[in-house]
Amino acid sequence: MRPILVNIPAKLLFIAALVLAVAGVVRDLIRRRRDPTLPLSSTPLYLLIGAEILVRIKTGSLIPSLAGFQQIWTPVPIYSYGVMLGTSLMVGWLLAMRLAKQDGIGQEAAAAIYMWSAIWSIIGSRLLWFITTPGVPLSELILINRGGLVAYGGMIGGFLASWYGCWRRKIPLLRWADVAAPAVVLGTAITRVGCLLFGCDFGARSDLPWAIRFPHGSPAWEHHVQLYGLEKTAPWSYPVHPTQIYESLVGLLLFGLLMLLRRYRRFSGQVFLGWVLGYGVLRSLIETVRDDDDRGLYTLPFTHVVLSTSQIIGVVSVVLGLVLLAWLLRRYRRDPAALRLWQQPAVAGGAPEEAATSSPRAPKRRKRR
Repeated sequence: MRPILVNIPAKLLFIAALVLAVAGVVRDLIRRRRDPTLPLSSTPLYLLIGAEILVRIKTGSLIPSLAGFQQIWTPVPIYSYGVMLGTSLMVGWLLAMRLAKQDGIGQEAAAAIYMWSAIWSIIGSRLLWFITTPGVPLSELILINRGGLVAYGGMIGGFLASWYGCWRRKIPLLRWADVAAPAVVLGTAITRVGCLLFGCDFGARSDLPWAIRFPHGSPAWEHHVQLYGLEKTAPWSYPVHPTQIYESLVGLLLFGLLMLLRRYRRFSGQVFLGWVLGYGVLRSLIETVRDDDDRGLYTLPFTHVVLSTSQIIGVVSVVLGLVLLAWLLRRYRRDPAALRLWQQPAVAGGAPEEAATSSPRAPKRRKRR
């Protein structure tokens, strides 16, 4: 367990942001001297905003000053969860761009849809965690680098953003869904490594040979002290199921299966459904051996059955996935070619490219009077 990978000196980070911002402006000016039509980059502005935020946090003032810079600035922690989340988004980006090209989706459109889907997946996962975790102050809502994300919330948020992005660009949603699904499961596998390093999403106590212990002060250790009588002087928690590793392995397994399915798919949506059904079942099984409190637990009416938020969403998603599968199979049997969207003319981001390559209409002849 290593929740913080490295601490970066705050003043060094501030100076680096300023230097990079100036270098970016100089580079843009040199490029515009050669070609005045080139647009200015927004990167220097973002770097200056980041430097300003850092000054505000470390000095309490919005205006940089020599007195503020002479104060002691605490280092900026780089959290392992945030690093792995960022890594998963970058790897997912590269994979999605490659698969989008294979399926005839323009790179500009794919990049825009992926970016907004990634943003809304983070927002959705954080919101679902906040909703299902009572007692969390509102000020903690934006601290995503400290964990507290529900995977299904991210998947719902990303799906809604993808639907809207595809609708705006006239791209069939199923065409994009078969591109996004492998990127999502691979990102899940990478992000769960961050969960392991941070110590969240831990499993129930276990005596299995591969059970792991978390150190003093970790979420699992505190949970065991409060509920299971672990001594406060104990250096380690009780052995628990490594559920973070389970989920990473599930992500890698599903990624391999989805990539194989892409090769042999018969209709669009098949890869997407492989993810929905596979993750819905396997995630629900993993939930049975988890023991952390901040995942939302609910007792079904008139029963003693307790389900987590992810189990409920998983069951619903599997049912909806089976309904969608039956509907797509009926469509495929009626017209197989119509549902092989990846074989249809490429989509650049608006209308299909076939409009640009089709032969022009013959000019109309004027009627002679």
